[in-house]
Amino acid sequence: MGGCVCFAFDPAFTLGQSQGPVSPRLVRDSEAVSLLNQALSAAGGELAVGRIHDLVGAGDITYYWARKPVQGSVTLRSLGLHQFRLDANLADGLHSNVINGTSNFHKNPNGSTSALPSKNALKIASGMFPAFQLLAAIQDKSITASYAGLASYNGQQAFEIVVQKAFPADHDLLGVRSKATKAHIYIDPNNFMVRGIRDTAYAKDEGSGEGSREMRFSDYRVVDGVIAPFSIVEFIAGQRTTTIQLRQIVFDTGLTQADFE
Repeated sequence: MGGCVCFAFDPAFTLGQSQGPVSPRLVRDSEAVSLLNQALSAAGGELAVGRIHDLVGAGDITYYWARKPVQGSVTLRSLGLHQFRLDANLADGLHSNVINGTSNFHKNPNGSTSALPSKNALKIASGMFPAFQLLAAIQDKSITASYAGLASYNGQQAFEIVVQKAFPADHDLLGVRSKATKAHIYIDPNNFMVRGIRDTAYAKDEGSGEGSREMRFSDYRVVDGVIAPFSIVEFIAGQRTTTIQLRQIVFDTGLTQADFE
C-alpha cells in the first residue's frame, strides 16, 4: 500500500502542528544496512520475504475509543508493499480501512465512505508486516538508512534505524513526500526481531496536524518459513488506539486489485 494505514478509525487525541519539511541526503551507512540485513535474515531471508505476493491475517481486534474498548473480529489483507486493507467486524457492523494508491478511504457499516490522509499512501510499506519494511529499505537504494544507536524502547534496549525515501528534487520540491516516508525501526539486539516502528500519523482532514504513530510487534511465529508477528499494537500520540491478536496468517492467497476497492 504505498505505506501504512493507521488502524484507528476515530482516535481520541489531538494532533500537533506539523513542522517544516526537510529533504534528506541520500545516505546509507554500512552499520544500518548491516542491521537491516540481519533483521531480514532473522525474519526468513530476502528471498523468502521477497517472493510473498500477498498475505491475509485473521483474528481479534480491540479499539480504544474515548478510552473504552470496542472489540470485534478482524481481517487484514496486504498485496505487495503498497496495498493494504483492514476489515473490522464490530457490534454495529463492518468497518473498513483501505490504502490503495490514490484511493484511500474508510468505509462505514452503512456504506458511506470518508477519505483517509493521502500521505498514508506514501509510506514505505505495510505496517502490519515489518519484514516488508526491511525488504523495501534493503532493496530500494533511494531509501536512506542511518543507525541511531542503541535506544531505550518500551523498557528495553533496541537498535534504532532511521529510514526515509529520497525523491528527485523535481518530484518533491519542498520535501513533503520524503518526510511522509520517514520511519524509525527498533530491532531487538538479541534475536533481531523488529519490536516496533515509529512514524507519523496525519490528520484525517488533510490539515497541518500530525503526531507520533507507533506500531509494536510481538508473538512472532513461523509461517511457511517466514517469521511474522501475531500481536500488533498501535499507539498514536502516546495513547494506545488498537490491539490486534491474529489467529492465522496465510501467504499467497491470490489477492488482486479488486480486493482493495
